[in-house]
Amino acid sequence: MSSRSDWWKDYLENKAQKEALEKQIKQYLEENVDITKMQLEHSYAVLSLLQKHQVILSKINQYFDGKANHALMERFIDNITQLKEMDRIYKENYENIQLKQWFW
Repeated sequence: MSSRSDWWKDYLENKAQKEALEKQIKQYLEENVDITKMQLEHSYAVLSLLQKHQVILSKINQYFDGKANHALMERFIDNITQLKEMDRIYKENYENIQLKQWFW
C-alpha cells in the first residue's frame, strides 16, 4: 500500500513541478515579448531615415557632378537598400512578436 501512495505522491509532486515550470517559462517569455516589442518600437526610425536619404540623394544630383556625384549616389543608394532591408526585418520581427504574444 505504501508503494502505491508513494507513487501517487511522486506523481502529484512531479505534476505540480511541471505546471509551475510551465507557468514560469510562459511568464518569462511573455515578459521578453513585451520588452522586445518596446525596444523595436523605441528604436524604429527607419522610415524617417529612408526619407531623409532620398532628400539628400536628390540634393546630391543637383549640386555635384562627375565622379563625386557618382560615388555619393552609389553610397546613398546602398544606404537606402540597407534601410529597406532593416524595415523589412523590423516588420517581420514585429509580426512574429505579435503572433507569439497572441499564442501565449
